[in-house]
Amino acid sequence: MSLFRRSDLLALLVPVVSAVLLAGCSNESRRGKFLASVRGNDLRMGDVAPHVDTTSAYAVRNYVSNWVDEHLLYDEAVKLGLNESPQFQQRVKEFSMQLAITMLLNREIYDVPLNLSPQEISAFYDSHRGEFLASGNIAYVNYAGFDKRSVAVAFRNALVSGTPWSSAFSEIPAYQIISVKDSVYLKGTDADGAVWNVIQSLDPGKVSFPIQVDSVSYIVQVIDKIGPGNPLPLSYAAPGIKERLTIEKRQKIYSALVDSLRSLGNFQINPSVAISDTNSQE
Repeated sequence: MSLFRRSDLLALLVPVVSAVLLAGCSNESRRGKFLASVRGNDLRMGDVAPHVDTTSAYAVRNYVSNWVDEHLLYDEAVKLGLNESPQFQQRVKEFSMQLAITMLLNREIYDVPLNLSPQEISAFYDSHRGEFLASGNIAYVNYAGFDKRSVAVAFRNALVSGTPWSSAFSEIPAYQIISVKDSVYLKGTDADGAVWNVIQSLDPGKVSFPIQVDSVSYIVQVIDKIGPGNPLPLSYAAPGIKERLTIEKRQKIYSALVDSLRSLGNFQINPSVAISDTNSQE
């Protein structure tokens, strides 16, 4: 078997080493501009981007300062051997355990999409009607904002003449439409004071005159109103019902997961733990 001469070995190693160095440089380039370093640990703009707005010099400067402080403090803790202490190791173990549990629950429960049928939502609404009552005035409206009062007037005239809300936008250039909300429920805290005052004065089916708020002219069409103590319609209650049903379903999935793990019997509990004491809250 022939042996490599020194020159042959160098000829083989130089391209490999060059490739490694180039890869390292490329890696650093991808991480962006160099910002700071503590004992060989570099901080680059790409490391900062996920945490703060890098277009803000103040935010970047503040992050870099905190990063340097934290690394200096960590180095001092390591120098004192605090990271080798039993207390440190116990906290690391606890954190690692909680992180693993969180990742498991996300995978098995929270990241799993739950499909709630309209029938489920309707059934929940029917069985809890007493809970869905308006606590204050609520308006069901369409509203839109325009860049000019004259455009808002033209839009209103179309509505008053019988043009449906969705069709009334067809004659208006898109750049003159600032915002559009179709069939939304509003409370006093959801709308500008001037807009809400006009809504309060309108009967269902009526259309407002232009309402000027700063540089925007709003037109509001009132579809319905709900007074305090009156039943909330299903369309209003549905988002809250979905949230409650989602929580209930996830709680059931969690209980089923824990029960299945307990059924394997891979645990022990000291019988003395089951002894009730005089201060029991059960």
